[in-house]
Amino acid sequence: MKRLFISHSTIDEFTVQQFNDFLIAGMGVAHNDIYCTIHRRTISPGTPFLSNIKESLSCCHKIICLITPSYLHSRNCMGELGAAWFQNEKIIPIIVPPATFSDLNNTPLLGTQALCANSRKDLAELYDVLKDAGIAQNLSTSEFNRQLDKYIDILAKPQLIKSTGDKHYCAAIEAIRYASPNYRCYKLNGLLELDEEISEDETHWLFYRTGMYEDLRQGDYVSFSVSSTAVRDFPDLKNARNIYPNDLKRI
Repeated sequence: MKRLFISHSTIDEFTVQQFNDFLIAGMGVAHNDIYCTIHRRTISPGTPFLSNIKESLSCCHKIICLITPSYLHSRNCMGELGAAWFQNEKIIPIIVPPATFSDLNNTPLLGTQALCANSRKDLAELYDVLKDAGIAQNLSTSEFNRQLDKYIDILAKPQLIKSTGDKHYCAAIEAIRYASPNYRCYKLNGLLELDEEISEDETHWLFYRTGMYEDLRQGDYVSFSVSSTAVRDFPDLKNARNIYPNDLKRI
């Protein structure tokens, strides 16, 4: 039976994979000890999906919940979280920005001590917890710090946002740019995977006429399709790509 359960949103595949890689390379957690559904062999073909997850939650030693905006808006993740809450001595919530600690207020984790994914101190604390549980190995300090630096650097880079099967994107609103009263402009937390070539120094902004769609707030999670895009070199934003949505809704 797996000893470490990773509860995550399927939309966050890249983020989850990087975290898993850090657990293995930086903390010495055995791949076979991690239950994470992004790994193809975690659930064998023909195995009842929900019952397998339920059994693994009850039998594992620790449950790490990777709290992202998409996690908080996923019914499946909230179901896993509710099931894990009954074993609260096992739960380790990890906040992945732009999610914040206050986002736990409307979840069963309200009042639960959480760690932050981009905090060196918090990740060192996680390492100690997993070592005490017999899940992580006692690697050299230099190797842990080297892998930690690598992981923190990856988190600092814009993440790629892939479209869903129906050509829609789901993304968090990172910031608001107050432009003309006739327009709304919102920075996305990451870069959309588009047919055209994009550069790492771009920022992506939803842009539409006032009243076309609802006004948004920082931290909102939205679903939208893309009509077209255009790169603009604004004095304050430099290499910014306007994303013109076909449709948009807060989820």
